[in-house]
Amino acid sequence: MLAGVAVVIATSPFGSPGPEGSRAVPVGPTERAGHAGHTPPSGAPGPSEPAGEDWVARTDDDALFSVDCRFSHRAGDDPIVHPGVPGASHSHEFFGSTATDAASTGPSLRGTATTCEDADDTAAYWVPTLLVRGVPVEPVLLRAYYRARPGVDVRDVTAPPPGLAMISGDPSATGSGSGAHGDGHAGTAGPEGVVDPGWGCGLRPRRLRAEPPTDCNDRSPLTLQLRFPDCWDGRHLDSVDHRGHVARSVDGACPSTHPVLMTELQVSVSWPVTGADGAEVTLASGAVQGAHGDFLNGWDPAALDGHIDLCVHAKANCTIG
Repeated sequence: MLAGVAVVIATSPFGSPGPEGSRAVPVGPTERAGHAGHTPPSGAPGPSEPAGEDWVARTDDDALFSVDCRFSHRAGDDPIVHPGVPGASHSHEFFGSTATDAASTGPSLRGTATTCEDADDTAAYWVPTLLVRGVPVEPVLLRAYYRARPGVDVRDVTAPPPGLAMISGDPSATGSGSGAHGDGHAGTAGPEGVVDPGWGCGLRPRRLRAEPPTDCNDRSPLTLQLRFPDCWDGRHLDSVDHRGHVARSVDGACPSTHPVLMTELQVSVSWPVTGADGAEVTLASGAVQGAHGDFLNGWDPAALDGHIDLCVHAKANCTIG
């Protein structure tokens, strides 16, 4: 847990302890530069203040923490897209709060039982049910990363507001060339074929692809990775299209229409699917190119703020792997 005061070595669900199975936990709170609204803990020990440039996150691994959440339940509910209407959605796999249903809201999730390793994480996370040859496959794990997106000043990052609803990915995408993922962020392919959202092997895939790979193994099974927007309009917890109230930072800055910089949430969901079975994968929502996920913030606000202060604002890596 983040309350630890030393480096803790944990066993990865998919391998032995090592660089991807360890969590570096800072020894006590660290002092930060005095940005407005950021007051270091009174009397807290910490390193000398680095130059301003050093507060900018350079990589995905510079300033973040992570939480593992086991599978909770499967249901045809969607409290964001079909609030209050049980069974109105395609089948979803839920993680986090075990109380999540069609009527869930941020406040109703607070303090409920959770499948997450951190009892204060009673948020709801969900993705479409995955099938192999038409048979649903129960997921192994969801790992949620909360980070400062590369390019932003870590001292300016805030927690997503309680009750915030977000969607990442586009369930209508078919791979026929539409390209957009419906959240204002086009699916992109880099020099190594990285796509967002994307499929890979293991919770930290070295490469992401538009379709499930066929070379995953038992140590690194099939994974879906999704990234959520990190800028908020500061007013609305949801919007008509469930996307317009949030946006993505560009070159370290949020657009003027969405001025509140939040942690970027990345989720990696793993299933026990390996080898050629990757070619047989479909989703309850349709084509694999339409992979998507949802987040409803039911975190304990003080706990989430504390994790962000200890890890993100200190530009520390407090991850499991």
